Amino acid sequence: MIKVIFLTLATWGTPGQAKATPVDSLRLETIAGKQFIIHQIDEKETLYAISRRYGVPITSILEHNPTADGGLAVGQLLKVPYIPKAKSTVVAGGDKIHKVAAKETLFSISRLYDVSVDEIKTWNNLKDNALSLGQELVIKKKAAATTTLPATQSMKGVHTVAGKETLYSIARQYNISVQQLREWNSLTADEVKIGQTLFVTQPMYQKPEIKTQPEVVVKPEVKEEPAVTIVKPETKTQPEIKETTIRISENVAGTDEVKEGGLAELIEGTDGNRKYLALHRTAKVGTILKVRNELNNREVFVRVAGPLPNIGANSNVILKISKSAYDRLGAIDPRFRVEVTYYK
Repeated sequence: MIKVIFLTLATWGTPGQAKATPVDSLRLETIAGKQFIIHQIDEKETLYAISRRYGVPITSILEHNPTADGGLAVGQLLKVPYIPKAKSTVVAGGDKIHKVAAKETLFSISRLYDVSVDEIKTWNNLKDNALSLGQELVIKKKAAATTTLPATQSMKGVHTVAGKETLYSIARQYNISVQQLREWNSLTADEVKIGQTLFVTQPMYQKPEIKTQPEVVVKPEVKEEPAVTIVKPETKTQPEIKETTIRISENVAGTDEVKEGGLAELIEGTDGNRKYLALHRTAKVGTILKVRNELNNREVFVRVAGPLPNIGANSNVILKISKSAYDRLGAIDPRFRVEVTYYK
């Protein structure tokens, strides 16, 4: 029997930490003794965004919505496992005391308070990531961050990040490249925060790189009939693109996060398949992968359907994807650079 609990107030959560329910969170339902948030898919929403919004792993959402790995549609309803937020106590100086609840990790607690894992470990003299049920953690009050612009940079060349904006959308707005945004703002990742200020023109304190044409040297030869020999400039080959694997030390829901960079290509013969599938070298069959097209920052979630065929030890191809996933990424080349994220 399914017991439906309609919310008479526009809030849900633990006492003292009530939060306004988003318009696309319709209600709470109790199904087989478990509570679920019934979420209605909005335009441009992804599984990854829903996972971050409710603090629930993607694997848990797919477990209760097995058809969601094939893509999401506007208006579609998802059952999201409801995880009550833990209580925290405010102490002197504005600091908080957080009491560890079941299945909580340092990573999930850091996301809850918008701090880093290393900050929590420093504040509580933790030597590793292990936590115990009921353990109390100190969460320091963070000072308001201020951004100081160089005196030589005019405000006309500065953009303040608004909601839902990305490096890609900002670059399109000012007709510049994402790489230029990274260089002008010394960014090491593509994530930006609301209110962050970015240079959208080259700062005046940075000297533009001046590229010169290779010098052509003319060496005369001493012969009966003088001849001119033109020495061609040395042609440099592009460095080989090697696949990189980055292991994230922090655990998410008891699993390890893995990121890979390399090339992706299309699985032949999948034109009529609407599933988002992939072939991968090491990930197990059934694993959910998040694939990001590095050219335009578009993302898609795919399910591993089998191992990647042996295409040579020196190949930089790290996965193959079905035609529906290829189109969702906006790919235009047979092979293109991607970033792959998944959990072991």
